[in-house]
Amino acid sequence: ILGGSPAMICGATGSLAVLVGDTVRGEHGTEHLFYAVMLMGILEVALGFLQVGTLVKLLPSSVMIGFCNGLALVIGLAQLSNFKEPSSGAPRRLGSFDAFTDGEPWISGEVAIFAGLTCAISFFVCLLLPKLTTRVPSALMAILLGTGFEWAITRAAFHSHTPTVYDKAALSGGFPIPFWFNSQYEPPALNQDLFRKILPLSVTMAAVGLLESLMTLNLIDEITKTKGDATRECLGQGVANIVCGAMGGMGGCAMIGQSMINISSGARGRLSSFMAGFCLLLIVLVAYPAINIIPVSALVGVMFNVVYHTFEWRSLKLMLFAALPLRVSEKIFPPEACKQKIRRADALVILAVTLVTLFTDLATAVAVGMILSLFTFALEASNLITVVPRESSGEVEYKVYDIHGVLFFGSTTRFLQLFDEEGDPEDVRLVFESGHIMDFSALEALNKLGERYGSVGKRITLEQLKPQSSRIMVRAQGLLVEQINMVVDKEEVLPSDGGFIGAHLNVEGSPRVDHSQFVDVENSEEASSDESV
Repeated sequence: ILGGSPAMICGATGSLAVLVGDTVRGEHGTEHLFYAVMLMGILEVALGFLQVGTLVKLLPSSVMIGFCNGLALVIGLAQLSNFKEPSSGAPRRLGSFDAFTDGEPWISGEVAIFAGLTCAISFFVCLLLPKLTTRVPSALMAILLGTGFEWAITRAAFHSHTPTVYDKAALSGGFPIPFWFNSQYEPPALNQDLFRKILPLSVTMAAVGLLESLMTLNLIDEITKTKGDATRECLGQGVANIVCGAMGGMGGCAMIGQSMINISSGARGRLSSFMAGFCLLLIVLVAYPAINIIPVSALVGVMFNVVYHTFEWRSLKLMLFAALPLRVSEKIFPPEACKQKIRRADALVILAVTLVTLFTDLATAVAVGMILSLFTFALEASNLITVVPRESSGEVEYKVYDIHGVLFFGSTTRFLQLFDEEGDPEDVRLVFESGHIMDFSALEALNKLGERYGSVGKRITLEQLKPQSSRIMVRAQGLLVEQINMVVDKEEVLPSDGGFIGAHLNVEGSPRVDHSQFVDVENSEEASSDESV
């Protein structure tokens, strides 16, 4: 109802479940989790009002691809534990590689063969049915056919069996009530000590939940050619988690697997998301006996289909071409394929985000990808600043430097190396028509340049500043050295900053052209021409 994308499904996810284990195992751990989920929702609402969700547009494509690949691998590896013997009674762990390290026995013999066949049937029905028709949800048909194969072929014909939902975790439940009124729990007192305990978990859960939700929202927008509302998603998810925590739930965020199933089934409206939650509630309250007979391998096949559609398979080719030298690629692959080479830095970001997602969590992976991308961008942008000198052609001797590029903390060193303080005339003009002044480091670089020219009795003038550069310079005019003059268009600066001009700074206003005079001249010329005619 409140979400930012009509067809997105939200619920309890593995990315959040792996974060709460230590808290739940402690004293009053379950009750602490409920309070942490409520605080998580409050944080998400606050971030929604601050419109933090709009910052997702800053995520590079390489980070998005790594996110999809890592999440697909996490989902796929998590399914392998469903091929373990269900009779051990050990609690299921949610780490990416726990299926290989938990020591629990795998199913074998006929059970493994029929489980594999059921999984394959479910997977290929999900994969191929949408190519024939979209009127029937492929995931639902896959589960029905997988269940039919289990009970009609595996059990009835071959007198064998595979694990079902009942064997793994029998589904049943009742209508939720606020956990304060539930006799199963003993809520601790709300005090400062409780707040300190749950705050780190709440912050981490909010970060992971919003990142996964907003990146899933972007993925859905690309598939459906629509535009979701990131701010509304933050607010809606926050309200939902507050209610969920109060009712004794573990909280949640966007579920990329279920969302992809919903999208691939043709859902585009908000009713589909509402019905998903409503039907789940009915299943828990009424229809759980029917769910308990579904073979787990049929559900695994559906999830493997989600993995297949979530993973960016083209990224493997992109990373391969990026890793290979061009000469090697030209010898192995056709010429058309060799033209699909991306920067190795982008390939590194894709690989890094994928691997960090597997070994840690989504928030850490995205942070690592952003740091790598920002560092690469700053390093490359620092070499893009150029200076083109021009000598004066009139009687007054001066020299003009046309600045091209962005002057920021990464490019200041190179910028200062491009000038000739000793050989330039006394009047030096820096034209920023194609340049930008971005930060305090740029301001300090201009001060250093001004001091260098001032040490030999010369001055510099800044001209044709962009509006953003003008605002930065006028606001910081009291920090500039006296050897710097500045020509500022009065319409480009903030009115509140124009009242004070530093005593040591010369700020000149560029002349404005009165176009009405030209209109009057044109009108008089037209009138005189009419009279002559």
